[in-house]
Parts: sequence; C-alpha cells; structure tokens
Amino acid sequence: MLVDVHNHFSYYQKDIDRALKDIHENGVLMVSVSTDFPSYNDTLELAKRSELILPAFGVHPMVAHEHMDHLETIQKTADEALVLGEIGLDRMWTEDTSHYPDQGLLLETFFESAQKHDTIVILHVAGAENKVLSMLENYSIRKAIIHDYYGSIDLVERIIDTNLYFAFDRSYLESYEPEIKGWKERLAIATMIPDDLFLIETDGPNKPPRRMPYEALLIVAERIAELRKTTAEEIAIQSSKNLLKLIKDDPRLSKYANILERS
Repeated sequence: MLVDVHNHFSYYQKDIDRALKDIHENGVLMVSVSTDFPSYNDTLELAKRSELILPAFGVHPMVAHEHMDHLETIQKTADEALVLGEIGLDRMWTEDTSHYPDQGLLLETFFESAQKHDTIVILHVAGAENKVLSMLENYSIRKAIIHDYYGSIDLVERIIDTNLYFAFDRSYLESYEPEIKGWKERLAIATMIPDDLFLIETDGPNKPPRRMPYEALLIVAERIAELRKTTAEEIAIQSSKNLLKLIKDDPRLSKYANILERS
C-alpha cells in the first residue's frame, strides 16, 4: 500500500472517476487535504465513495483573510474532523503582508481544536517555519506533518528533535535556482530526516508531476530514493509504516490504520 499524505483529490474534477479507479487498482491511500469549505465538502463526498480517501479539513493560510467572519464555524468543523490540513502560515507567496495577522488567528483556531482532540495537523509552513514550530510548542501539538518547507538546515534539527514528520513532495523534482535562495541546501534535507519521520506526498494533482495518483507518487518516491540512496520500493514501504505509526493510536482513524495493516 502506497500513501500520499498531501493531495488535493477533489481537484481531479472531470478525471475523478479515473483517479478513483487508479487508487483502487494500485492500492494508494490518499490523505486528501482541503483549502476551504467547498473543497472539504467535496472531499467528504469522495470519502463516501472510497475507503482509500482520508479527508482532512483545512483553510489555506493564503485565503485566511476571507474567513475571519467564520471562525466559530471553522472551530466546530475542526472539532469534528479526522485530520486538519492544509493549514498553517505563509510568508513566501503571500504578497499582502496585512493578511499575516489573519493567518495567525486562523491557525490558532485550528491549533485549539488539535490540542483538544489530539488531532493530526498537516502544515503549510513556507517562509514561516520558525513561527509555526513555536506555535506547535506553545499548543503542545504532538502530531504534525511539515509540508512546503523552505527553512534552514539548522531548523530541520529542531523538527527532528520534536519528532515531527516531514513530507517530501514534488518540489524535490524541480530546480528553483536562482528564484529561491538556498534551494540546493534543501536537497540535503532529504538525507537528514530519519527513516521513522519521513513521508511522501504529491501536492497533486495541479502541481508537477501532473499524473494520475499512483504514477505521480511513484515519481516522487523514485526521486527521494535517489537522494536517500535507496530504492523507491523502500521509500514507499517506510512512508506507509510511518503513516500507520502516526494514526494507529487514534480510534477515529482505525479504519485507515486497518487498511495499512492489511497491506
């Protein structure tokens, strides 16, 4: 069983039937994140069609300012969700800095729920790595997956020391120099994360590699295997084991843990 811990499955839209067939034929468990209420509702409907879709509720930080009048509803929905994501802070792509306080307030709302229910959080941290890690510590959030990381190598040690999971994605397939400073240093991160703390994701389907779920995930696994000097099969196996370890103690996620244990 392969696992994609960060995929926007509802975005397959006109190809959704083909994508559902793909994950069932190839055995791929999808953690399908959302970025707002409509995408979460779509994901919940898809989860009714397939036991291989684990729905996550989130509001993307880049649209946080559009949801300040709905924090109470967000809190209630978060309390009922199995997983929270995609949530976090963005200091890399958000051009209007006046939106930063709204991002922080929204993340606090999600963290209050995660703290109360010991819920897994999937975190967009681009450019805000230090701030998000500090907030995790303040709220004593112990189940977190770091996504879209552009922080320093030194900060990775802090992630490791606090036993947070690190998701490797399609960005390791691309060259960002000279647009993003320190891109080459990021490749070293792929060798730093311990075997028991790494996961793989595609952030698909609208990000490269633009493929059906199984093929896209294999491409990522092959690239990470190249960087970690192992095989794509070993990367896939270890990532599945790590997700199982993360979810197995949560009774709300027992259905998905059983799927991974049977595979």
